[in-house]
Amino acid sequence: MELPYNRVYEDIICSKLGYLLFDDTVLDKDCSHKIEMVRRQYSGNAHGLIKGIGVANCVYYNPGLDRF
Repeated sequence: MELPYNRVYEDIICSKLGYLLFDDTVLDKDCSHKIEMVRRQYSGNAHGLIKGIGVANCVYYNPGLDRF
C-alpha cells in the first residue's frame, strides 16, 4: 500500500516560513444505515457521539515561493 506522503513528497519544499496545516472533521451521517465507513464518533459540534465519517485534511503552504 502506498502511503499518502509518497504522493506529495516531491511537491513539498521545506522552509522555516512554510506551513503544514491539519484539520479534522466528522461528516454527519446519522440517517445512513448501509455505508461501511460510518462509525460512532465524537463530534465537538454536536457535543456528543454521532454516526459519521471522519475526514482529515492537510494543506501545505510555502509563502516564500507562493506554493501550495
